[in-house]
This record gives sequence, C-alpha cells and structure tokens, in this order.
Amino acid sequence: MQNKKILLGFIIVLAIVFIGLQIFNMQEIAEYVRPLILPLLLISYCLTRKERSSYFFYFLLFYSITEFSSFFTHFARESYFVDSLMYYGGNTLYITAYVFLILEIFKSMNVKRIFNRFTTYILILVALDIYSIILVTDIAIKSELLYGVYDYLIEITYNIVIMLLLSITLINYISKHTKKAMNLLLGALCIVFSEVIQVAYYYVSDQNILSIVYSSLLVLAFTFFYFQSSLNYEDSETFKAVDKLEA
Repeated sequence: MQNKKILLGFIIVLAIVFIGLQIFNMQEIAEYVRPLILPLLLISYCLTRKERSSYFFYFLLFYSITEFSSFFTHFARESYFVDSLMYYGGNTLYITAYVFLILEIFKSMNVKRIFNRFTTYILILVALDIYSIILVTDIAIKSELLYGVYDYLIEITYNIVIMLLLSITLINYISKHTKKAMNLLLGALCIVFSEVIQVAYYYVSDQNILSIVYSSLLVLAFTFFYFQSSLNYEDSETFKAVDKLEA
C-alpha cells in the first residue's frame, strides 16, 4: 500500500513538473516528462485495481503506448518514415484507446431504456456532434497541413470518436446521476476542450498559452478518469422512477 501511494505521489509530481515546463516554455524537456506519466498511471491502476481484462485497462494501455512512443519524436524530425509512422500509428492508437473507453461506459448502459427515455436529448446531441465535427475538421483542412485522403480520414475519425465519447458520457450521467458518471463526464469534457484547443495550437496559432491550457486539461481529464475507476455505479434515481411506473 505504501509503494502504491509513493508511485501515485510521483505521478502527481511528474504532472506538476510537466505543466511547469509548459508554463516556462521548456517544450524539449517537457517532451521527456510527458511520456512517463500515463505508463506510470497504468502501473498504478494495475497495482490498485488488478483488472487487466476491462475495457478501461485497455484504454490506459493503448494511450500509454502512444504517449511512451513520443520519446522517438526526435527521430521523427529527421525521418519522414518515422514521422509518418508516429502520426498514423499514434492517432490510430489514440482512437483505439478512446473506443475502449466508450465501450467501458457503454457496457453499463441499458441502451433500449435510455433511448426510449431520452430520445429528444440524443437527437439534439447527434446534431451538435455533426456540427462540431464539421467545424473542427474544417479548421484542420483550411490549415493546409493535411495531405492526402489518409490524413483527412484520420482527422475525421478522431473527431467523431471524441464527440461520441462526450455524448455517451453525458447520456450516461443524465441516466445515472452518480459520482462515477460525473467523473466520466468531467473527464470527457476536459478531453474535448483539450482537443479543440490543441487544434487551435497546431493549425491556427502556436502560442504557448494554448499549449499550457490543453496540457492542463489533459492532466485533469486523466485525473477524473483515474478516480472514477475506484467508484461503482449506484442505482439511478431516473431508472427507479421508470421502474415504478412500469410496475
């Protein structure tokens, strides 16, 4: 137990150091700190929860692999092949990680009951998702930094998965109203805002303040995701009311 606390404390220190390096615009050093945070968080999760078959574990695993691979960023600057491999492979792993997180949330949801109960909300969310995906993707396309059909496909798929994550966590919270659902929703919100700001940083303006904000939101997102893993869903008041009506 003491070792777990020490590891978690070390992760917190690394996260603070990472944000501090971003604030002082020490990007090169920050690139060597960030890849350590998620792999260590994965180890902490395994030591604490010991669940290596859950979708959440695979979410952390795939995300950690991608983060750790950023150690090779230096080689990407010197090799087109490595740069392409990191871009396509890294984004594919990120997408896969988010898909596993979506599946983790989705498995506890009664889809039929939720759709019947919240049809209007779901339709509104779908419309907002489509608008947001078009808006963010359009910014990336206008930047002229994307080349070829694969770049566009990766960008659109990534945005779709991110917005799907936000929508599912929101519906999950509306239907459950638990601390676990709230942490998942807050984590997803931080991820979405982080991604939007990251798009602005990469495709619009590379101001350091944008880098600080999206990095801070990313750290917050994984804080919420990690804490929710130790919580269990409680009976939903919404479903209790529905069950009484059905009875």
